[in-house]
Amino acid sequence: MREIKNVAMYLRLSRDEENQGIDTVLANHRKTLINFCNQNKWKYTVYQEIASSYDMVREKLTEMLEKVKQEEYDAVVVMDVDRLSRNDYDASVIFKMLSDSSTAIVTPDKTYNWDNDGDNLLLKIQSIVAAQEYKQIKKRMQRGKQFATEQGYWVHGTPPLGYDKDSETRKLVPNDEAKHVQFIFNSIVEGKTVSDVYHELNRMGVKTRTNSKFAFNSIMRIVTNEVYKGTIVSNRHIAKDKQKPKSEWTYTHNAHEPIVDEQTWSKANKIVNTYSFSAPRSKNKIYPTTKLIVCGNCGKYQGAQLAHTGKLYLKICSRCKNRSFLYEPILKQIKAEIKNYVPTIIDEIKRVEQSNNVSEVEYKKQQIEQRIQKATTALNKLLPLYEEDFIDLKQFKERKDLREQEIKELQLELQQVIQEDPKDKIADLKEMKARIEYLLNNWKCLDGEGLTDEQVNRSLHFIIERIIWTYPKGKDASPNLNIVYRT
Repeated sequence: MREIKNVAMYLRLSRDEENQGIDTVLANHRKTLINFCNQNKWKYTVYQEIASSYDMVREKLTEMLEKVKQEEYDAVVVMDVDRLSRNDYDASVIFKMLSDSSTAIVTPDKTYNWDNDGDNLLLKIQSIVAAQEYKQIKKRMQRGKQFATEQGYWVHGTPPLGYDKDSETRKLVPNDEAKHVQFIFNSIVEGKTVSDVYHELNRMGVKTRTNSKFAFNSIMRIVTNEVYKGTIVSNRHIAKDKQKPKSEWTYTHNAHEPIVDEQTWSKANKIVNTYSFSAPRSKNKIYPTTKLIVCGNCGKYQGAQLAHTGKLYLKICSRCKNRSFLYEPILKQIKAEIKNYVPTIIDEIKRVEQSNNVSEVEYKKQQIEQRIQKATTALNKLLPLYEEDFIDLKQFKERKDLREQEIKELQLELQQVIQEDPKDKIADLKEMKARIEYLLNNWKCLDGEGLTDEQVNRSLHFIIERIIWTYPKGKDASPNLNIVYRT
């Protein structure tokens, strides 16, 4: 073993093992090892982190091992060998890296020499014991966590949006942000799409729990989270990224005060999970194209009606007499055109993903903000001009109105530019694609199967802005249907 002069000091904790607080325990360990290195007159580099020992994916450990491979250190100094790893396989990998580079392992109690067979055997035994100890500790912690969950205590990290953790009761309690959660659920139940909801929240300046803008996935996570109806779901994972079957999950009902009631939560989840947004109640029957088909001549809505023959027809335009037509062929054409529109959406998603316009959006924002600032400065100068008699009252009011209107229009323009964020655009397009695919798979037109007419109508309203129908009079005239999609 070579002489030890330069060492890597590795400090790691994943939990408060001594009930003094992780930061305090780490500080004590650090002080002990620094004194130990100073006593031996070793030069040291500190690598410190809070992470699990059962995973090698640790930033500081990886950084240190890269230097070890390059033989930059004579030894690695730790409080205990299990600080490096409590995983059998990972420990053997780390030990091999240290052995190959002739980097010793040093604790305040012992120096492990790779040239000594006894030390090698002892390290292997300690590694096996540490791995078994870790598994037992993990089992005890899981049992304790499960017991706490069953009592309604929150032991799952940072509380979700709308909740704080009461330090005394250890339970979740609603906070001021609960109103944002209620707004989300109520909006979905009232028929707004996920995209509508997150765009509206972003316009109002509401932020997520991590102080970020809302997006499609963040709304979906909130709506599907059972915590908002007072239920804590636990025992969901076998490992970090592997879920157990839902039949094995544990549900603790009435664990804390709900933000939304059971009925609202269930209704919102049915909507987002099936894309079947319920149309508003109406005295009249809702057909698939209700409030969608407009006359190409005068713009008036053309609904559907059942003739005495039992066949459905598109109504004649009551204003300009734009002609009628059998309803089912119209529906089939609409369905066919929507199907052909899917590749266009896919191409648009690729285009937005490939064109990184973040810098362009930022540039536009800066330019508009400068114009707003300039217009605001000009507005503020009007009153002194009037007071000094450079302009009369009429001129003051006219210029003031013009500047205020200019600022209002610029602010609207700025909001439109902000909404050009590519992430938002991609989320919108993916949601539209998912809605179309669901609609195509479940819409059977008029054969009485699949989605109801109301469900089809609501889905079509999400995809389509309007359908322009033109069928002029004349023997040789042909009907024309043009779909205007939402962008």
